[in-house]
Amino acid sequence: MIDTVKLLDVAREELSSLWRDLDAARRRAYRDQWSMECDSLVERIKALTPLVGHTPWDEVQIPLLEDGIYQRVHAELGIDAPVDMARVAEHRAYLDRQAVVS
Repeated sequence: MIDTVKLLDVAREELSSLWRDLDAARRRAYRDQWSMECDSLVERIKALTPLVGHTPWDEVQIPLLEDGIYQRVHAELGIDAPVDMARVAEHRAYLDRQAVVS
């Protein structure tokens, strides 16, 4: 018998991992832009999201939020996934301050 709760948990973790992988793929892409690897990851994100729900925005890497990628993917799926951009900006400012201190 399949444990559906465990299966959903695994699928949600995989979706979260795909967002991390997309962020890493963008950083590896020419001039931190986009690549075929990014396209492939987005397609996998789009396939999994309707099945398990969206990954909460505060679990997604800041550049994907700042550049609107997270928002665009969900808009293309017709899934409401609001982002608190004020909190994103606060977190970016905090990270920038930490980078100066380091």
